[in-house]
Amino acid sequence: MQKLGAAIAAGGIALAVVGWFYRPATSADWAAWVQTVGVLLAIVWAARLQLSGSRQSLLQAGQVAAMFANNMHWVFRELNDACVKRSWADYAVHRRILEEILAQGREVTLQLLDGRSLAMVTSLRTIAVEALEITAAHTESGNWVVLQTYFDRRLPSIAAWLSATGNPPESSGPTDYAGLRTSYGQLG
Repeated sequence: MQKLGAAIAAGGIALAVVGWFYRPATSADWAAWVQTVGVLLAIVWAARLQLSGSRQSLLQAGQVAAMFANNMHWVFRELNDACVKRSWADYAVHRRILEEILAQGREVTLQLLDGRSLAMVTSLRTIAVEALEITAAHTESGNWVVLQTYFDRRLPSIAAWLSATGNPPESSGPTDYAGLRTSYGQLG
């Protein structure tokens, strides 16, 4: 924004200097000056809009990445709790939610992320795929301790990614999955 402001100031000074030495004398000269000023203002406005849109896109991509990471942390906590309680219904619901969160994570536009957020999103995508592969064969009578240990080991790394990107983990989960929990919980 400072570069744009400096360019505007330099353009205004240059226009004033040229206008001082070559004052318009006829109505055609005045029309040319007004047209020139209008074109320059349009260029400045377009550059300002482009800069504003770019900043908004970067901010939005960072927020989507942070939401993905928060949702991953929440669902891993819930899956860990389901393994501790050996609750098949909770486990089935939260595994399904993990699939949806991974789909959400695949929607994050990687080109707009800074280095740290990019590393976080790609790492969390990998962790989510790994978790889905590990949990795919689990049954109600399966080895709950192994799964609980797996989720227990992954939670600190997810929390570390969140903290490293300036988004400490939240204690509550995503609100858009509240209805999903109750509807799938009836299936167990």
